[in-house]
Amino acid sequence: MGIINVTPDSFYSRSRVLNIPKAIDQAFRFIDEGADIIDVGGESTRPGSKPVTVDEEIKRVIPVIEGIRAKSEIPLSVDTYKPEVAEKAIEAGANIVNDISGLRFVEGLAELVARKKCYIILMHIRGKPENMQKYAKYRDVIGEIKSELQWSIDRARKAGIKNERIIVDPGIGFAKDPYHNLLIIKNLASIKELGYPVLIGLSRKSFLGHITGLEAEERLIPTVAANAISLYNGADIIRVHDVREAVLTVKVVHSICSCS
Repeated sequence: MGIINVTPDSFYSRSRVLNIPKAIDQAFRFIDEGADIIDVGGESTRPGSKPVTVDEEIKRVIPVIEGIRAKSEIPLSVDTYKPEVAEKAIEAGANIVNDISGLRFVEGLAELVARKKCYIILMHIRGKPENMQKYAKYRDVIGEIKSELQWSIDRARKAGIKNERIIVDPGIGFAKDPYHNLLIIKNLASIKELGYPVLIGLSRKSFLGHITGLEAEERLIPTVAANAISLYNGADIIRVHDVREAVLTVKVVHSICSCS
């Protein structure tokens, strides 16, 4: 999954593309490099970030989704928790709603996804991006993440979203400290016990800087290493800023895992 950030303030500065034609061009570069999904977002959700208005988010993401869909049938994901944005994105051609809230922030998103027969990614989070790190306190990290993801799954199922249209994301960096993130990667097999495909989004995140001392712009190699371990441990989708390197990582890991 290649990331298109139509934002001025995402944590990785090189991923910010506010110019609509450039964002569309970047998506097609990702497609040429082998991306399976393109994820378009118009609101930064880095720690401490503030939400943008519905109108602003729509203005950022819809032209990009329309521009990609006009020339490609690749699965398109909209990174939003707002039903109004999701509905416009689906009308523009999105197939997937990537919900960082796990259906916790606002009402109506689950019902919209069910009605439109789209896929949904349910991410684990506590609090909201502006305050989530103060909730990074667990007695049993994996057990509590699974329990809270199960709540999101149950909410989705109650709204009518089919099992086969649900993907879960343990939320690397969202209400987690660096050690929690490492535990998640190490214990992905336990997250898989929920019975759904697992997405991991760790690309260039701060826990990798905590380990290596590197800034986001220098974290490509740590990202590749962590994604390789995640894939080996059962991740089904990796959400990345660097598609070419991720595709090569997937090929190598899958080749190793398919040996008998």
